[in-house]
Amino acid sequence: MQYSLFKPANETKYTGGSVTFQQQQLKDQTQAASDAAAPVKTKVPSRPAARADKPKAIRGVPFVQYVLVGGGTASYSAMEAIREAQPDAQVLIIAEEDFVPYQRPPLSKELWFGETSADLKFTDWQGNESSLFYLPKESYSVMKADDLGKIGEPTSKIQLLSGVSVVKINPEDQTVVLSNGKRVQYGRVLVATGGSPKNLPALEKATDDTKSRILTFRGIKDFKRLDSIAQGEKTIAIVGGGFLGSELAIALCDKGVKVVQLFPEDGNMGLVFPRYLTKWTTSKLRQAGVDVRSNSDIETVVKKGEKVEIKVKGGAAVEADYVIVAVGLAPNEDLARESGLELDPVRGGITVNAELEARTNVFAAGDVTSFHDIALGRRRVEHYDHAVMSGRMAGFNMTGAKKPYTHQSMFWSDLGPDVSYEAVGLIDSKLPTVGVWAKVDAAVEKPLPEKEVYGRGVVFYLTPERKVVGVLAWNLPGKMDIARKIIREGKAYADVDSLSRLFNVHGN
Repeated sequence: MQYSLFKPANETKYTGGSVTFQQQQLKDQTQAASDAAAPVKTKVPSRPAARADKPKAIRGVPFVQYVLVGGGTASYSAMEAIREAQPDAQVLIIAEEDFVPYQRPPLSKELWFGETSADLKFTDWQGNESSLFYLPKESYSVMKADDLGKIGEPTSKIQLLSGVSVVKINPEDQTVVLSNGKRVQYGRVLVATGGSPKNLPALEKATDDTKSRILTFRGIKDFKRLDSIAQGEKTIAIVGGGFLGSELAIALCDKGVKVVQLFPEDGNMGLVFPRYLTKWTTSKLRQAGVDVRSNSDIETVVKKGEKVEIKVKGGAAVEADYVIVAVGLAPNEDLARESGLELDPVRGGITVNAELEARTNVFAAGDVTSFHDIALGRRRVEHYDHAVMSGRMAGFNMTGAKKPYTHQSMFWSDLGPDVSYEAVGLIDSKLPTVGVWAKVDAAVEKPLPEKEVYGRGVVFYLTPERKVVGVLAWNLPGKMDIARKIIREGKAYADVDSLSRLFNVHGN
């Protein structure tokens, strides 16, 4: 997301403190990821008097109180909230994938490290076995498109209609139209269609033979295919220097694959981190074995024997066995567009009000939603935490809670075993920043040397008026509530450095 009204600014770095500085241990670093991935406790609104509106019945069309379109985190979280508010609620999840709802973050994180079982279980940071799926398949009453007659039958299980998509919503008669032409009538409906991986023009123009070696990465099938490819002496090119591309680069290197990472920015994470930090993270990836090619604009991609040749503008060509494209996400808007829902022309996504409602009895949550952030204005966010919390609030509001969505979502990532970071708010490299970093052998404030290790610190992202609109906590887990409070207050700070004391950067 671009914020062009802010001019590129000089970054300010401070160091200080005299405490001994060490790299965080893996267990400590992944604590942040575990806390963020765990379900966030939300106060359940008092049980509403109103129930989902039941429209005039249509002969031959089954009715469900709550229809949730999409099988991802936002939809699953909405189902949980609905059942918390109305334990006897009738809920139907409609998902294109043939899997029961699952969490996506481990697909580029934990699943790559250690042994991965066929049923996608993995070991979390505490050493416990966890599953990618929120609930086992036995918790669902799974139906196919031809099983619509079973909808509405009494069951304690979650009804899941899989392998089918919704192509249109008709708010007038409160029906959803399935890809096979059949309809389901709803009391209230949630649109949680998520997003799809973006691509680059040069890759889209490639021949079909070449495209057979180009992968995007989003779901379980993508993970399984890449996992099967990443065996033996392979070279894999990753196009994209953001969160996903960097996580996959580290993971594949750990498996012994030769990885070449290409991106047009000056450094790794160049769209979100201040320039000095992108230089350091780029060197960090190189130390891990990644062949990083910054300032690389791809011109063409062609099949060359059993390899793929990537030609870079003004640079050396790269040969690889496969190419992974990780250049961002586009909201899945087709359903909203076909249904006449309002779309955000600037940020993309479905425009919703403060209660996450797009039309009467039509709600939206997750990646596909353009919502009003009470502290930062209208936004569209693609974080797991946002999917969880917006899904829950949409679910509560579908039952009649009528509460505004005010959560300030965070995200987290890792760069190998030594670096783990969390962030909240607007994390944009075009914004002015002030960074405060722990320093091993200096008690005075001065810029860190080019080759210094950024082991622990906090970066504040500012408006020209010096209001804090984003916070990046580097190897400082559990600080997001403090960061949210600072952003929510919306104050202008002449001395932003003083805020660092709230984060205990120097361990005092």
